[in-house]
Amino acid sequence: MRRSGVWVSGWIGRALASRLFVPVAVALLARSVAGSSIAGLMLLGPWPPAFAQPRPTTAITGPGTTSDTTIQAYVLGAVRRPGVYTLPDGARMHDLIAVAGGALTTADLSQLNLAAALHDGQSVYVPIVGEALPLERGGKVDLNVATAEQLRNALGISLTEARRIVAYRASHGSFTAVSQLLLVPVSRTIYDRIKDLVIV
Repeated sequence: MRRSGVWVSGWIGRALASRLFVPVAVALLARSVAGSSIAGLMLLGPWPPAFAQPRPTTAITGPGTTSDTTIQAYVLGAVRRPGVYTLPDGARMHDLIAVAGGALTTADLSQLNLAAALHDGQSVYVPIVGEALPLERGGKVDLNVATAEQLRNALGISLTEARRIVAYRASHGSFTAVSQLLLVPVSRTIYDRIKDLVIV
């Protein structure tokens, strides 16, 4: 074969004469350039580049939640291990009973709202079958247990105000903070007088 005035023979000549010569040569050239480019990038900075590096994962602490906040709640009564437990913020009453080893076979869970959200510092009493939830804990009236009559007698408020508290509890669920009495609403004067006499 004669190429550019020079005769080339043998397998080299056959390769140059082949129709695959040009695409193969281009592919080899592109690979060589790409390898040189990557080598240069590795010398100039980290490889693989930031956009190609794996993203850090986020720890999931609950169903659809990501939170580092924790609360402490106290459970007593008919559970296997009564005590104070640290739980993720947003935990429910059934989570607290579970970490306490579960309820005893004699527990009456029907008196509790197991789906209720817990708040920091809350105490939960699990009664046994045939036992009523205690009206008072630590010498204070439980807003989530007392009837209107009991609230009136224990706190010295009118029956109308006591019924308003019970109605709010029935409509919005258990109180999670004493300050929610202002949402009932009760007057600021009554709130200031009874806030230290009640517990949730």
